[in-house]
This record gives sequence, structure tokens and C-alpha cells, in this order.
Amino acid sequence: MRNAHIGWFVAGSVLIGATHHSAAAPRQWRPGNDAANYTLELTGPNDGVQFARQVLPPTAGAGQQLGDVGSLPALAQSRIIYLNKTGVTLRPGNENDARNNISTIAASLVNMPAWNPPAQLWTDTVTCMKDMFSRFNVQVVTTDPGNVPHIEAVFTNGTMATLDPSTPNANQIGGVSPFTQDCGIIENSVVFTFTSVMPQNAQVMCEVMAQEIVHSYGADHEVLPSDPMTYMNYSGKRSFQDTTSDCGEYSPRACGIGGSTCRNKQNSVALLRERVGMSNGTPPKITNISPASGATVPPGFSVTVAATDNVAVTKIEVLVDGTVAGTKTSAPWTFPTSATLADGAHEVVVNVYDDTSSTSQTLSVSVQKGAPQPTGPGGGGAVVSDGDLQGGCASQQGGSALLGMVLVGWAVTRKRRF
Repeated sequence: MRNAHIGWFVAGSVLIGATHHSAAAPRQWRPGNDAANYTLELTGPNDGVQFARQVLPPTAGAGQQLGDVGSLPALAQSRIIYLNKTGVTLRPGNENDARNNISTIAASLVNMPAWNPPAQLWTDTVTCMKDMFSRFNVQVVTTDPGNVPHIEAVFTNGTMATLDPSTPNANQIGGVSPFTQDCGIIENSVVFTFTSVMPQNAQVMCEVMAQEIVHSYGADHEVLPSDPMTYMNYSGKRSFQDTTSDCGEYSPRACGIGGSTCRNKQNSVALLRERVGMSNGTPPKITNISPASGATVPPGFSVTVAATDNVAVTKIEVLVDGTVAGTKTSAPWTFPTSATLADGAHEVVVNVYDDTSSTSQTLSVSVQKGAPQPTGPGGGGAVVSDGDLQGGCASQQGGSALLGMVLVGWAVTRKRRF
């Protein structure tokens, strides 16, 4: 890397406008080509990694008004995501077609070289990508699906200079995706992550590529640190958030590109729900509950829950004798019960939710005035970990080696260790 002390922004191409630090002004895409009106917009400091979006014309028939999300008339056809690390020969064209190896970003016939990571790094990257998209009705595959609609996500040891040598700062660009002026779906899109520009870490590769892919489903950047569509600092693994957020890189703006506005705000989960649909998902798992079933507890005892999910635990609720004792959407998952509970047997139900499914567990406790609060494992000890997985995967470098990583670019204001 050019500078190990410059902060990392993962995931995706970026937009620059008058209010952003621009590495290069939008330029004519390829003079003399039929796609000459296509422009490339970059962001990031001149001495660090940048990302790019290629500005494409509006999608024919795209609708822009469905709440704050924007929508197309139907689900995307391209709901297979092909992770390609073996290289590809691309031809230039006015439309993207992963089925026939045509890219609007390629300036000429070009061979994009393979990425040859260690086996564990690739395994971790694929696992992370599958976890990232597990809530949605897409297939993440590592074998070319052939002549069926799909998004091709190219991990390449080449650079943007390989795709188009005329690109400013081409060897500093970490990823690129096309993006339409109406935030539409780009069927059969080909998107790129330039692995030679970035640290060889699964979480980085995953979050960068996740943003590039979702750009082609029409999602803009968000000023929401925990979402892969962000440029903001975040000390954890990102997952798509079911939260309405301002669009933007470093400050809020309307959603769009190249001077266009397609929506006021954005919810990445809502957008993907409309454009690719939701899967049945993997239900969350309850790993510990305090108190344990059969415990004797005082009136007003607390229920503490530990739970995990392949993406994120979004809500936990506790019911005592059929009445809701508490509902929370974030940790710590501790719920006090009524101090007026009568002595005797009571039923406790714990419901744990993710975005698409839920898990329940029922236990019985005996309330007795003067009984001690549960304090130990097995007897219902307090569980201090919420067990919530925030999407993505643990890298081969051990745990979350990318704490503080952000999606898209380098930030000179952020120090980090690789």
C-alpha cells in the first residue's frame, strides 16, 4: 500500500461534486466512442486510494417515486452474483452484458488478470460475501453462470489503467461500478475491485465489492457508518441497515449522480428488498438466557439474552405470562420484569428476530420473595455479550482486523493498522 497510516474506506465507487474533495473533474468518457457522453466521477485524496462510478444515462422506464427508495417496475433479472477471481477478457460496449463479457467501462478489448489470493483469503472473502447478501433473494456463486442474467463481480490484480489508461489517477482506484442517473438497475452489470490497490484482507475485499455490486442495483452512498454503502468511519463489520439515511460521502446530499436526484434519502435494505427480494434467511440463534429454566428468582428479576445471527440480531422481546415485559432493538439485551410478580410458577418467552425470521425459547421460573437474583452461568448468570454479528466475516488475519475500516477510498484524517 502507498501509506499504511492512511484510513481505509471500503466498498464502492464514489461521486464527487462541488462540495467534495475531487481528485479529477468529471470528464468525457471515451472521445470518439459511441459512449462518449459517459463520464467517470472519482473521489478521495490525490495521494490515496480512490473509487469511481461511471455515469450512465437514465434507465428506460425506471420509476423514481416509491417512498424514499425509488423503484423499477419489477425485480432485477440479474439476481445471480458471480464472484470472478480467475480473470476475464472484456469488450467495450454501450451496455453492460456480463453474459457476453461486454463492459461500458472497458476502453478497448482488454484482458483483466486474475487475482491469486491464498486459499484461506479467498474462502473468507466468499464466506463474507454470502453472509452479506444472505437476507436477499440472490445467489452468490464462484462459477460462471453462463448465458443467464447475472452481475459479474471481478476481483482482479489489474488496475483501472488496465480497463482505461486515460483515467486520471488510474493506478490509485480501488473499485468501479457503472451507475445510472436515475439510480436504476443495471442488468448484467460488470463491476470491479482492484485487489492490488488494497490490503489483502477478506473483510476489505468483501465490503468494497458489496458496495460496487449494490451500486449496480441502484444504491447510492449513505452517511451511515454501519452500512456497506458508507464512506464514514466505523469500528466493526458492516451489514446492510434497514434504516433511512441521507445519501452522501462525507456530508448529506440528495441521492443521485452527475447532478441528478433520484430520491431524497435511502434505505439500503428497503431498496434491495424491492429490487431483488428477500430470502427466507438463516434464523437467529439463542445461545444463552438468564435465568435458566427451573430457576428460583425474586420478583422483578432480570432476563438477559445472548443471541447470534449470520447478519444481525435486529430485535429481542421478552414476555412473562403472555405480557410483553420489554422489547429492544440494540444491546445490551437485558430486560427487567415486574416487581409485583406473585410468588409461584411463571412462563417466560424470549423472541429473537433478524430481518426475515425469528427464533423463540420458552422457560419456566419460580418466583419467591427473597430469592437471589440469578448470577451464574447455568443458574441464569448475566450474559454480557450480545452475540450480534454485524455482517461480513472474520478475516484470516484474526477476528475483525479491519476495525475502523470504512467503505470506499482513503481518508487522511483516519489512522489504522493493516
